[in-house]
Amino acid sequence: MTSATRQLSWTDFFTVAVRPRTYGNLLYLWLGFPLGLAYFIGLTVGISAGVPLTIVWIGLAILLATFLAAWGAAGFERQLAIHLLGAHVPERVTNPVSDRLLSRLAALLRSPALWKGMAFLFFKFPVALATWVISLVSLIVPLAFALVPFAWLVGADDFHVGLGYWTPTSFLGTLPFGVAGVLGFLVALHLQNGMGWLWARLAEWMLGSTAPGVPGAPGDAETPGREPAPETAAAA
Repeated sequence: MTSATRQLSWTDFFTVAVRPRTYGNLLYLWLGFPLGLAYFIGLTVGISAGVPLTIVWIGLAILLATFLAAWGAAGFERQLAIHLLGAHVPERVTNPVSDRLLSRLAALLRSPALWKGMAFLFFKFPVALATWVISLVSLIVPLAFALVPFAWLVGADDFHVGLGYWTPTSFLGTLPFGVAGVLGFLVALHLQNGMGWLWARLAEWMLGSTAPGVPGAPGDAETPGREPAPETAAAA
């Protein structure tokens, strides 16, 4: 490894705190839990209510409304992945035979993007909950360590902190806690980027009609209009 490469790696480690992509990933992770919960409840209620009522036809209307809502939610998730995670999500296509409403609805129901998107929405809740908890804990613990020196300055008389047999008795004694907290916080930010990278790859595979890097088939990209091709997000 050359000295220039070694310098770049250290630079990357410390500049993670000032990269816009880091905070895009962090925002996506923190939005994931409430959004995933909403998707899970909506899909579960819609499908569980629609399927039994198909014998009296109203169930078909409920299922259709659920599918349309899922299509919209998956499109929203696609935009979040593109703009917050920098994902290159393939276009969603439906390929209707004509512009008539029934033809467009039938094309929507045949589109792989609909069913992959619904799987993503179901999958998002448990995984988003796990990544949100990891994000929360990994950020709070080092932040608490980093604030130890400030806590000493604010309330030295009532200050009590220690690790096993090591209990600082002066401000200088609290500095190792602060340094460890800052370094741990930077590591935690890299962890957020790692989880964001995984979510971006998952979105690329599940929120488009084709696999990543494969051009979508010609046709209408959305119901009822055409969805523009995803913009290439700037690298962090």
